[in-house]
Amino acid sequence: MPAIFHVDQARTFKAVMFMSVSAKTVFGNNEVQDKTKDGTPKWEVQVVASFEQFGKIENEILKIGVNSHKNPGEALQHMPQPVELVGFRVGVSPVEKRTDSNGRERITGGTAWYQADEVRALNAVPAGRKSEG
Repeated sequence: MPAIFHVDQARTFKAVMFMSVSAKTVFGNNEVQDKTKDGTPKWEVQVVASFEQFGKIENEILKIGVNSHKNPGEALQHMPQPVELVGFRVGVSPVEKRTDSNGRERITGGTAWYQADEVRALNAVPAGRKSEG
């Protein structure tokens, strides 16, 4: 079963608004910024995503991981600001794996996580270009 899904932002959300960005810290140490295996700093970008569900507009704050050598919110002028999540994807990490009576492994529960390659102000998106989500 796939664990990572690429998202078409334009077809999924009515709007995505940048709210804040902060360094993602090492678990258990709020003073050290976490990094990928190759040394790239990890960031946490918070956005408000608006979407339609069951005929109703819903809004949810999403925390999106972005790996970048510079602050991904640096080029954003103000908040809230409409943004494009370039390379947006959703992953699901299983909470628990169990073996059923037939010996097959089954996943029980899960946690969703979000990542993007870049967060770009909508006014910075080239004309005629669709979301790469």
